[in-house]
Amino acid sequence: MNLRVFPTPEATAQAAAEAFARAAREAVSARGAFQVALSGGSTPKLMYRALRGLPDVPWSAVHVYFSDERSVGPDSPDSNYRLAHDELLTHVPVPEAQIHRMEGERRPLEDAARAYAALLPERLDVVLLGMGDDGHTASLFPGTEALQATGRVAANWVPKLNTGRLTFTFPEINAARERWLLVTGAGKAEVLREVQAGEGDYPVARVQDPVWFLDAAAAEPLRRV
Repeated sequence: MNLRVFPTPEATAQAAAEAFARAAREAVSARGAFQVALSGGSTPKLMYRALRGLPDVPWSAVHVYFSDERSVGPDSPDSNYRLAHDELLTHVPVPEAQIHRMEGERRPLEDAARAYAALLPERLDVVLLGMGDDGHTASLFPGTEALQATGRVAANWVPKLNTGRLTFTFPEINAARERWLLVTGAGKAEVLREVQAGEGDYPVARVQDPVWFLDAAAAEPLRRV
């Protein structure tokens, strides 16, 4: 596992923000644009706040996508887009036309999934991901149909939440140039240990060659191995 461990969630978020800025500069230099998929969650929220204060991010060449979305509109407090909008996108000069949200309010969700797949770039530079206590990543939950999806974006019914989600598929996630997993907190530690040991059947284990940004609490069992 490619592990980057930091003492606190804030330090983890700061390191991920600095890595984002470097990746953006490198992508713009090499290809003229930085194509990145954002995610929801507490650790990305901290990263977004850290990004706002960083110099030399080539925002005019950043193209923003999302790795998953809840089945809500953009104004909902549950929306991943709204989190990124409020915490990052309104504070930095990304052109509005380069921000591409998933239409979580669209029905059926399958139509929203097809529409989003059609507007994705040929290949994303970085996909930002988190991990739930149950080992899900994006909205790829244990036991759900989208775990087997072969397209780029799927509508995924999540029985334990009694709701549908939009999500990147594993083929889309693993086709990106880089995959970053931002995970903090002791509540994630045991799942991480099992993933490292090849135990269990966690969706996150199917992310290929990720870079893990961890705080010390999440990484504690790994440091004893």
